[in-house]
Amino acid sequence: MMSPTPLLVAAALALTGPPAAHALCIYKGELYATTTIPQEFADSRWVVRARVTAQTDSWADAGPDYDEDPWTTYRIEVLEVFKGDAPREMTVFTERDSGGFYLEPPRGRFDPNVQYLLFLNPTQMWTDSPPEARGTARVNYNCGQSKPWLDVPLPDLSRLLSQAS
Repeated sequence: MMSPTPLLVAAALALTGPPAAHALCIYKGELYATTTIPQEFADSRWVVRARVTAQTDSWADAGPDYDEDPWTTYRIEVLEVFKGDAPREMTVFTERDSGGFYLEPPRGRFDPNVQYLLFLNPTQMWTDSPPEARGTARVNYNCGQSKPWLDVPLPDLSRLLSQAS
């Protein structure tokens, strides 16, 4: 007779689903570091409030032979600049992996009505970087202070405004 344990485990997995994915977050060599507004403000070339106006996913138009690491670019409209000489429009690049920073909800497309606080730096080009990454920006730290504007706590907003002045 079969033990009920495998059936119970299978039932529990079916009801709870797979474990949630977690981002790989490394900030200045520290795994899962907690950053502050002043730290990221100092690290970033541009600090902006922006909204996404377009999204391009590398695999969307690729055929079955697609073999690159997936990536996404977002076209953003800069609504307010807190640091740097940011242009009115920018392109943000991210890999589609555990180190990425996504400007859309899970399994969805961007919402042009959602604004973000973004701490950005120029994208570093590596030998295996796709050509589409050239001239783009990327989020300073994917587990840091960049987030939807409405998720920025008031004390953090106050810190941001004091940094910007």
